[in-house]
Amino acid sequence: MGQRNKGGKPKLEPEEQIAFLRGKGVAFERMGEADAMRYLSRESYLFATYAYRTLFPRRVGGAHDGEYANLDFCDLVDLERLDRELRAALLPLALDAEHLAKARVLDEVARRPSEDGHSIVRDYMAALSPSERSRREAEISRLRRDEYSGDLQRHYAEEMPIWVLLELSSFGTVADVYRFCASRWDDAAMLDEHYMLKKARDVRNACAHSAAIINGLGTNGHVARPAPSELTTALREAGFSKRSRSSRMRNPRLQQIATLLLLHRRMAVGTALAGEASARLRPLADDVRAVLSVTRPDASAEASMEFLVELVDRWF
Repeated sequence: MGQRNKGGKPKLEPEEQIAFLRGKGVAFERMGEADAMRYLSRESYLFATYAYRTLFPRRVGGAHDGEYANLDFCDLVDLERLDRELRAALLPLALDAEHLAKARVLDEVARRPSEDGHSIVRDYMAALSPSERSRREAEISRLRRDEYSGDLQRHYAEEMPIWVLLELSSFGTVADVYRFCASRWDDAAMLDEHYMLKKARDVRNACAHSAAIINGLGTNGHVARPAPSELTTALREAGFSKRSRSSRMRNPRLQQIATLLLLHRRMAVGTALAGEASARLRPLADDVRAVLSVTRPDASAEASMEFLVELVDRWF
C-alpha cells in the first residue's frame, strides 16, 4: 500500500491510484484502466487530473453516498486537455495587453510636447510611498545579472527613460505606471484599462504557471466582487441578459477571463493582434462545445463554459 507521511495523505502506486479513483465513483468506460494508468504515468499525474472532479456532482445517500456521479476518467482527461488549450489561448492575449499598454503610454509621451520621457519616470518614482519605491528599485536592480535584460539595466542604472522603465518592469508595475499616466493626463479611459490590466495580469500568472482554471468554474469557490461597470456594459451590449451577467460574473475566474477578452478587444482594435486572437479563440470555443457534448459537469460549470463560448462567438 502507499506510504503515509506524518500528517499527510499516502503516496499511491499506479495501481493504487486507479483503485482510489474507483473508490470515488470514477468509471473507466470511455478510457480503460490500462490507458488511464499510462496517462497518469506519461502525460499527467493524479493530483492534476483529479482536480477536475470538483466540476461534477456527488451522490447523496445510499450505498454510494459521497461518490461522484456520472464521472468517467475520460471526462477528467478531456477537461485537463481543454484547460491546457484555454491557457495556451489566453496567455498570448494577456501578453498582448501588456505590450499594448506599453505602446499606448509611449505613444502618448511621443505626442505630448510637455513630456520628455525622463521627467515622467522621476515623477512616478517620487509619487510612490517609500516602501513601494524600494520595491520598484529592487525589482529593476535584480535584473542587473539577467541574461536578457542585464545590459539594458546596467546602461540606464543612473537615469532611466520611460521606454526603458516599461521594458524592465513586471506586468504589475506596467499596470501601475499606466494608472499613474492615466491620472497625470486625466484620461478616464486609461484609468478603466488600468483596472482591467490588473485582472489580465492575474490570468497571465495563472496561465504562465500552468494553474488549473476550468476546475474553478463550478459552484464551489470564492464569489467575485461586482464586475466593473465597463464590463457589465459591454456584456449588456453584447446581448447577455441581466440574469446571465449577474450569475456568471459572480465567478471570479470567469470575470477575470471576460475582462481580459474585453481589454484585448478594446486595445487591439484595428491591429493584426485582433485577428490573431480570433484565430486562437474560435478553435477553443469549438473544443469546449465538443467536450460538453460528451461530458456532463454540474449545471453551474456547464453554464460557465457555455458563457465563455458565447463570449468568443459575440466578441471575436
